Amino acid sequence: MISTVTTTTTTTTTTTTTTAAGASLTSEIGLLAVISLIVLLVVKELAGAALESGGELRGYSTVAGLDKVLNVGIVPLLFAFSFIVVDKVVQILA
Repeated sequence: MISTVTTTTTTTTTTTTTTAAGASLTSEIGLLAVISLIVLLVVKELAGAALESGGELRGYSTVAGLDKVLNVGIVPLLFAFSFIVVDKVVQILA
């Protein structure tokens, strides 16, 4: 009887600790994704503003290239951000 209670307590403690660690890691990754998205959007906006003001260097516009290349990082982070928002809304409503 006592071994069953000890086993159940140990299993519950392990599951709770694992769940808490997983939730913490998930929130840290989500925070990193949101901060990265904000930084990339700011850099894209600055590159777009520089492009509109005529930011070219000897016929090749590195700013235009940067403006287009940033979409490679922004689009997946937008998907991650939308998933985070939907997940938080579901958590609040549940």
